[in-house]
Amino acid sequence: YRTDKNGIVHAGVGKGSFSEEQLAENVQDLMNAIQDAKPENYGKGKKNKAGGPGKGKSAPKKNEKYYLKAHLTSSQGKGSYDIDLRTLDPTSSYFMTVPPV
Repeated sequence: YRTDKNGIVHAGVGKGSFSEEQLAENVQDLMNAIQDAKPENYGKGKKNKAGGPGKGKSAPKKNEKYYLKAHLTSSQGKGSYDIDLRTLDPTSSYFMTVPPV
């Protein structure tokens, strides 16, 4: 996968000839790799020398989000599909499942 300067992750997860199971396995592997690459101190904020929040930085938020949006599209097709983040976040109990409505 690759990321751009805005933090958007671009990744190919399969081909049109892949089965649903193969695509799901590739998506699961991708999300686990992104989660493993997540910085250990993500969302903890920076501290200045006095021990408080860094200049211009607020205290860390309790529910800091690492994943904001997810979309799935083909490389040659039109449009994209919004994906429920609960199904893509490896820390969620709904990871790679169909969540209740």
